[in-house]
Amino acid sequence: MKEIGEYALEKDNKDLNDFVSILVENPASNETYKHVFCIKLVSYQDSFEFKGIEHQEYSKEKIAKYLYKRGSSNGPDISPTARVTEIKKTFSNKIVGWFSKPLKEAKPILDSGEVQFLELIGKCIKDNEEKILADLELKVNLIDSKENSILTLVLEENDLIRYVGDFDVFRKILKNNGASKFYSKYDIISKGDDKVCSVCKTNKEVYGFVTPYEFYTVDKRGFVSGGFDQSKAWKNNPVCLECALKMTAGKEYIEKYMSFGFYGFNFLLIPKLLNNTTNEDLFDIFENFNEKKFTFNKEYQYFLQANENDILEILSEEGDYLNFNFQFYEKSNSAYRILLYIEDVLPSRLRKLFKAKEIVDKKQIFSNYFANDAEVKSIKFTLGNVRWFFPNTLDDPDLNKYFLEITNGIFTGTSIDYNFLLKYIMQRIRKDFRHENPTRYSLFLGFQMLDFLNHLCLLGNYTGGKCVNSRNLSALFGDMVPKEKSGYEERTNVIFSEFEHFFNTDAKKAIFLEGTLVQYLLNIQKFQRGSAPFRTKLRGLNLDERSVKRIFPEIINKLEEYDANYYKELEYLISRYMIQSGTDWKMSNDEISFYFVLGMNLSNLLKSPKSEKEIEND
Repeated sequence: MKEIGEYALEKDNKDLNDFVSILVENPASNETYKHVFCIKLVSYQDSFEFKGIEHQEYSKEKIAKYLYKRGSSNGPDISPTARVTEIKKTFSNKIVGWFSKPLKEAKPILDSGEVQFLELIGKCIKDNEEKILADLELKVNLIDSKENSILTLVLEENDLIRYVGDFDVFRKILKNNGASKFYSKYDIISKGDDKVCSVCKTNKEVYGFVTPYEFYTVDKRGFVSGGFDQSKAWKNNPVCLECALKMTAGKEYIEKYMSFGFYGFNFLLIPKLLNNTTNEDLFDIFENFNEKKFTFNKEYQYFLQANENDILEILSEEGDYLNFNFQFYEKSNSAYRILLYIEDVLPSRLRKLFKAKEIVDKKQIFSNYFANDAEVKSIKFTLGNVRWFFPNTLDDPDLNKYFLEITNGIFTGTSIDYNFLLKYIMQRIRKDFRHENPTRYSLFLGFQMLDFLNHLCLLGNYTGGKCVNSRNLSALFGDMVPKEKSGYEERTNVIFSEFEHFFNTDAKKAIFLEGTLVQYLLNIQKFQRGSAPFRTKLRGLNLDERSVKRIFPEIINKLEEYDANYYKELEYLISRYMIQSGTDWKMSNDEISFYFVLGMNLSNLLKSPKSEKEIEND
């Protein structure tokens, strides 16, 4: 954060050795600020005299002279320079008001001469308040109402015009204000003289309340180690003023350019350079992406979510001279809570994720998820697949936590329990089935998610086949148009080969093919009766080994009853795999149900050339 702050300050032409230069803000927050109205005072021996309102054009080169620093919205700013809203209100609150409370608070750090100097300026403004306001209103009302203005002071002495920022006393007040928040809090002062700064490792004056993010706090004595003394909080986290200011600048830059949204969460994507050198090209990527100036040279690949551009593919092209930290957080009032912090994600890791995504996306069942003569729709993996099964809902607040844990596993290479995932995949599919909604979309999202994780070898407690390499068998699907002499076994072997890691046992093959057969039956029932009563036999897709074996002959009997048993070869295959699978499949109900509904939804891929009678009924 300190290094990012240094870059941000240099980018804004701030002098890293001049604290005041770092603290000063540009009073022109946008291009509509074109005017500066200066309350001109002339210095005499022991007093000041009001000499009128001077109208100037705003100049970026005079930012240090304006010495603007935003204060409270309803009270004075840190110096007597302000952005004009309503001129009367601005003059009263921001200028006249500055010479009361802010001056009073600053007196302890000023010498008597400085106090007298400021009090004389305040007296002159107060004595001429009505005249100053009248002159201001007259001049402000002459400018275009669509343009904004700034109000400040200038002092003339011996024909020399000096601005607020030209006086050491105002600069001293600004510096003290900028530093005080780092050492003064809870009516306690926490400083350490000539101590080692925890950031730059040099001996300086260090402060105890430096906290860029509100998750670190010592508002309770128990949070302070070594005696519960808040004045000794600097021992917990000693930071010098220079580092504190750089970290603050870094935080502002991060929140502006490196902050993103993600399925109801906010997260910061913070780069960390491994060689401690600034890479301006990297910062340009963030700035251009944030300002929508980035040009993509190829088809863009989404990873975080499908409906919103994300920056990860761009960053994946960088070398491993840096890594990335992901900080997912939520803010509630003044509280800042980190939900998940993922450290040290290398660009090469991102490339690995995109490579696995590319392999999975190209598989025919996903790339041709829906196809007809008019259009082809595909399903491409994003973390939206995960979110689909772990939504943000009041019914189960733990789903947000699980979603973030899975996200963490994907980025860090930590295994994710296979049975845990199946539980929530089937929970969503069963809900669709209960409400008589299509299960196809949920099933394909779940299957694609499992396939993606398996390519990354992240499925924990999975007894499937080996982790597949990059060998691409998708070309086999180019031959999926059934050939006259091809049978069910040839067509099923195409799928079993493409997803060999999922169909590594005879039991899984038998369950899958039985799901295919039952879908053919449901299609026939729907065509002949207008309904599919056999759905009730599927127990809401909560199947086990016993129920799968029990309904197999029932499916065949129903097909015979409808005089539509065109699937004897398929029934033979199911019987063969069922016999070869033996007993005690050692599969959970969720896994059995998943393979069954997978067969139902891939049944169209296994259809053979049909007779006219079969076409009429199916």
